[in-house]
Amino acid sequence: MQIIADENIPYVHQAFAEFGEVRTIVGRNLTAADLNNAEILLVRSVTKINAQLLAASSIRFVGTATIGLDHIDLNYLQQQAIGFASAPGSNATSAAEYVVSALLIMAERQGFQLSDKTVGIIGCGNVGSRVLKKLTALGMTCFVYDPPLGKIDDLENVLAADIISLHVPLSKDGDHPTYQLVNEQFLASLRNDVILINTSRGDVVDENALLKRLTTCPNMQVILDVWQAEPNINQSLLQRAALATPHIAGYSFDGKVRATEMLYKAACNFFKKSPTWQADMPSPSRLYVSDIHTAVMESYDVRRDDAELRRRTSEFDKLRKNYPVRREFSCIEIELPAVSSQLATCFKELGYINTKLSL
Repeated sequence: MQIIADENIPYVHQAFAEFGEVRTIVGRNLTAADLNNAEILLVRSVTKINAQLLAASSIRFVGTATIGLDHIDLNYLQQQAIGFASAPGSNATSAAEYVVSALLIMAERQGFQLSDKTVGIIGCGNVGSRVLKKLTALGMTCFVYDPPLGKIDDLENVLAADIISLHVPLSKDGDHPTYQLVNEQFLASLRNDVILINTSRGDVVDENALLKRLTTCPNMQVILDVWQAEPNINQSLLQRAALATPHIAGYSFDGKVRATEMLYKAACNFFKKSPTWQADMPSPSRLYVSDIHTAVMESYDVRRDDAELRRRTSEFDKLRKNYPVRREFSCIEIELPAVSSQLATCFKELGYINTKLSL
C-alpha cells in the first residue's frame, strides 16, 4: 500500500510504515498526478480535497491533521465511500498558548495589566474554550459568543470588550456563516482602541475593511496569524499589524504529533488493524521562574515568529515547513520559590501541569 502525506506531518513515516510505503510531498502543490496508486492520503489545511483531486485515484482513506474542514469536500468523500478522519482539538492548546503569549506582549508594550482588561471570545469550541480558561486564570473578564454551541453572553458586552479573539471555523453556509464575519459593519461596532486577534482562518476577516478601519482608528491593534491570500499575504496589513505570524498559532510540536497519532489510530480502525505505534517524545525542559510573564516568554515568545515573517515575507510556506520545535506549556517543568503557592495554582490553570515549589 502507498501512502501520500504532507511533509509537515511529523512522525508520519514511523507511524504509517506498517501500512506500506510513505511518500511525502509539498501539500500546497499536490496534484492528481501525484497520487498514482496511493490508497491513503494525509494532508493539512493547504490541500484542497475534492473530486478534481481524487476522481481518478485509488484513495480509500483521507486524513487531515487539522481541526478545520473547510478544505475538505466531505460530501464527495461520503459519496465515494472514502474513509475520513480529522484531528479536532489536536492543536487547540497550542493556539490558546499563542493568544496568552501575544496578550502578555501587548500588555508589556502598552503598559496595562491583563486583569484590568475584558475579552470577547467569538467561537468557544476546542480553541476558544481553552482560551477562556487560560485568560480567566490570568484574571481577565471574558465574554463568550458562540450561537451554534449555545454559549451566548450579551453581544454588546462581547463587542465592547477591550480585546476580541476569533476562534471560529470558516463557513459560508448555515445559520451562522463566518466568511468575512469581520466586515465594515462589525469593525464599526468595536472600540477604537480594540486589540483584535485572529488565529482562526484568514477569510473570516475582510482585510480591505480592516485596513480601512486601521487607517481611521490608529489606536486599534491587530494580531494576525492567518491571512486571506496565503501564502501571498497582504503586505500593507503585515506592516500595520502589531504581531504577525505565518499561520503557526497551532504549530506546537506536541499538537502536530497529537494530530499524527489521531490519524494513525483512525486509519488503523478503518483498515481493521491494531494500533502499535506511539510517538517517542523529547524530554521536558525545566525553568526556575518567579512570574508568569517570564515563564510564558521562555516557553513561547510570539515575537520570534513575528520577526521571522517580517524578515522573510516571501517565504511564508518555508517558514511553516522549517518551523522550529515548540513545546506546549505542559511539557515544561516550572520550579517556583516556596512562597508562591497561589502563583503555582495560576500556572497549573495555564497548563503548566509540572509545577512545584522549591524548598
